[in-house]
Amino acid sequence: NADGSDVRQVTDAPGYDGGPFISPNGRWIVFRSDRKQPEFLQIRVVGVDGQNDTALTDNVGVNWAPYWHPTKPYIIWTGADHSNPNVRPNYDLWLMRFERAGDTIAPGPITRLTDHATADVLPVFSPDGESLLWTSNRGSDGTSQLWHAKLKLPE
Repeated sequence: NADGSDVRQVTDAPGYDGGPFISPNGRWIVFRSDRKQPEFLQIRVVGVDGQNDTALTDNVGVNWAPYWHPTKPYIIWTGADHSNPNVRPNYDLWLMRFERAGDTIAPGPITRLTDHATADVLPVFSPDGESLLWTSNRGSDGTSQLWHAKLKLPE
């Protein structure tokens, strides 16, 4: 409850679950988890009642900072490929159109939104879903700054 009463545990699996965000309709939680492999994070969803826990990503990488689109069936997050230990991973923004099927959410097509030599992290949608805001150090002096773009969702 909003007043802090009726606290209950939602997940109970080995490993780390964190960084949760509740869906705009209040029925789902998107979060990051290292259940597949320690220190490698995947994006998961679970009902606010703890039911229908589902992995949305399944790669050798670090996926974090998931965020719901306010009106469309999309989730955005920060991710990097960690499959090659000889290559420094770079973090970019990734978008997934998910599928709703009854009481479950299933992963759908993934689109890479950024591909820049510097890190693009911590994405959020505007309340109307038409803009995207994120943090990047791609500016001329290399410091972290806020970046904004109009967003056209994939067809």
